Amino acid sequence: MKKILVPTDFSDNAYNALYYATRLFKNEPCLFYILNTLDTDKSTLLGKQGEQLINESKEKLIEVFHSITRDTEDYKHSFDIISTSQKLITTIESIVEEKQINLIVMGTKGATGAKGFFIGSNTSNIIQKIKCCPVLAVPETFNFESTEALFSAKNMVV
Repeated sequence: MKKILVPTDFSDNAYNALYYATRLFKNEPCLFYILNTLDTDKSTLLGKQGEQLINESKEKLIEVFHSITRDTEDYKHSFDIISTSQKLITTIESIVEEKQINLIVMGTKGATGAKGFFIGSNTSNIIQKIKCCPVLAVPETFNFESTEALFSAKNMVV
């Protein structure tokens, strides 16, 4: 079973990356870990404000869990959610080792009007600093259907 880590900030872009990964491995049983980190000052996490942030993270992770479960009900995937108040890089490093992650999948943010696209700072940092696990960066507007069409047999040039 493949183990795939998908960090999320609850944006459409992050969900698109998760959705894309489930389609990419639709014929393989996979365990997806959906991660949200509260990469914030420790003093912010104390008291009611911190408690509220932690609860919001968990609630939003549960929403993502239910959405992706509905979107992949015909696949042999399972999902686990992780909410933490640790730094993103540190958290990913420890989860990759602890859970024996095979792949990290992250969304990227495109730069409007640019000829190319820029990778978001979190994705760029992960690509640069995590050397023990491959990272798949999914552009913001990329969808799985376009990939299938791109690599279909009728479009191949021999």
